[in-house]
Amino acid sequence: MHSQWFGFAKRHSVRCSGGEKPVNLAVLLSLVAALFSAPAGAHSSRKPLNTSGLPIANLSHDQLRVMDRYKESIVALAAREIRPDVGTRTLYNFVNLQFAYCLWGLVPGALTNEDNPFNGCAHAYLAGSKALLEQLQRSSSDPADANQLAARIQSDMQREETGALICRNGVHTLNTAEIVFPEWSGIAFNPLLTLLGLIGFGTLAGLFLVNRSKGAREIRASQ
Repeated sequence: MHSQWFGFAKRHSVRCSGGEKPVNLAVLLSLVAALFSAPAGAHSSRKPLNTSGLPIANLSHDQLRVMDRYKESIVALAAREIRPDVGTRTLYNFVNLQFAYCLWGLVPGALTNEDNPFNGCAHAYLAGSKALLEQLQRSSSDPADANQLAARIQSDMQREETGALICRNGVHTLNTAEIVFPEWSGIAFNPLLTLLGLIGFGTLAGLFLVNRSKGAREIRASQ
C-alpha cells in the first residue's frame, strides 16, 4: 500500500489483517455514533437532500447481485492507484463508509429483499462501486485492468438480463454527499442483527486500541 493513499495513511491509520487498508479513526468513531443515532426514515426510496457531492446512478434489483460479486475487486483496484484523483478518492471513501454502515454486507436478505431494512444501503455501496469502476476507467493512468473488469461485469449483466426489475430503493440517483442509513424503524429485535452490531462495535473499538498502542510505541521510540 502506498503511504500517500488519500493523504491520511501515515497520520491516522491502522493495518487490518488480510490487507493494508487505511482506517481513519475519526470516520470510525463517527460511524459508531451514527449507527445509534441515524434517522429512522433515512432510506434510498427518497431523493438525496444533499446533492453537493458526486451523483451516482442507482442499480436495478438484479444488478445488485452482479455488482456484489465484483465489489471487492473494484475496491482493491482503486486501492492500488498511486495518485488517485479527487473523484476516485471521493467514491472510494463513500463505498467503504457506506459498506460499513451496511454492516459489511452481513445482514441476510439485504440484496434480495427490497423490504429488508438494509436494502437501501446495499444499493448505495454497490452502486457506488460501479461508479468507482467507471471513474477508474476515465482517470487511471493505466486503465487496462479497470476496462477488463468492466467488460466482465457488462457481460454478466447482459447474460443475466439484469436491467428489467427496478425496486423502490433503486429509483432515485444517489450522491456521495449523503450516506444512506439502514431503515432502523423496520428492524424488530433480532438476535443475529444484535450480534452483528456488537461484533461491529467491538471491531471498531479494537482498531482504536491497536492504533492508540501503536502511536504510544512510536512516541516512546522517538524519544
